[in-house]
Amino acid sequence: MARKIFVNLPIADMERSQAFFRALGFDFNPQFTNDRGACMVVGEDIFVMLLVEPFFRGFLRNKKIADSRSTCEVLIALSCDSRAEVDDR
Repeated sequence: MARKIFVNLPIADMERSQAFFRALGFDFNPQFTNDRGACMVVGEDIFVMLLVEPFFRGFLRNKKIADSRSTCEVLIALSCDSRAEVDDR
């Protein structure tokens, strides 16, 4: 049986986040997408769950969400055709 990878990321703005990743060519599974979370399909067995911060916080118990402007919690790399493709989005 193939393993699946689910990466969960906190986001501030659902519409803006989906627009950014759609512009990079990613699609979302509508079955697992609503106003609190969006399931971005990276590959057949790889998914990124974009979760608005209040919903994401519900999984943390008493921990804080890392402030990505000042700390690093995880490094994630998604390939694109060029640096310009990312900068243009």
